[in-house]
Amino acid sequence: MTAIRLEKVSVRGVRAVDLSVSDGELFVLLGPSGAGKSTLLQVVAGLLPYRGRVFFDDDCIDRLPPHKRKVGYLFQDLLLFPHLTVRQNLSIAMTHLKLDRQTKNEKIDELLSLFGIAGLAGRYPIQMSGGEKQRAALARAIATDPQILLLDEPFSSLDPDNARRLRAELKKHQRHFRITTVFVTHNRSEARQLADRMGVIRQGRLTVDVSLHEIEKMVPVEEISPVGTNEGITAAPFSWGTPMSVIRS
Repeated sequence: MTAIRLEKVSVRGVRAVDLSVSDGELFVLLGPSGAGKSTLLQVVAGLLPYRGRVFFDDDCIDRLPPHKRKVGYLFQDLLLFPHLTVRQNLSIAMTHLKLDRQTKNEKIDELLSLFGIAGLAGRYPIQMSGGEKQRAALARAIATDPQILLLDEPFSSLDPDNARRLRAELKKHQRHFRITTVFVTHNRSEARQLADRMGVIRQGRLTVDVSLHEIEKMVPVEEISPVGTNEGITAAPFSWGTPMSVIRS
């Protein structure tokens, strides 16, 4: 897979960020709404102009357009095509791979089985639950054969049990495919369950390799909201009020 390196990246409220994510690592970027988490994902994906430099392995990709970066990007809004079945959604995501029909169908079957949605292959998104749609969207993102996977709070709309279960599945699949992954969240419990390494972004500035114990010391109690997390009483989101193709799966 591919390592990511950002050097002095500045854009829209994000200030001179340096970041390295190792090949095959699951890096969690933790912070409040508006702090610049999603902005950094868009920089990596090539969706925003920026100052600084971005490298995949040792190659500077600043001039590489989004569709040539081999990045899978899963937004908060899942963006499954509503007029296509699950199988068709995976199939259309794989169009650029130029596989023969048999190989393509075998890969789709493998992904449907891995994500536990083989029985849903003929269903449309409107016929599926939130958790089922999320599994289909993750399978679709991986179907593109990305070098890098960017996940922007994909489980924020799910109930606590579904969110916890899907995080465990994500980590298992990420290990299986060894895809370098950056996962954005405001939820400490989510970060704890997923992260190989973690960074905290506040007011556009990034601190990397922060332990959860250090996070507790960094954030005053009065800055933490007791409600609004998909982890119930086990965790609270940050409430720091700071202004600030890619295959859309």
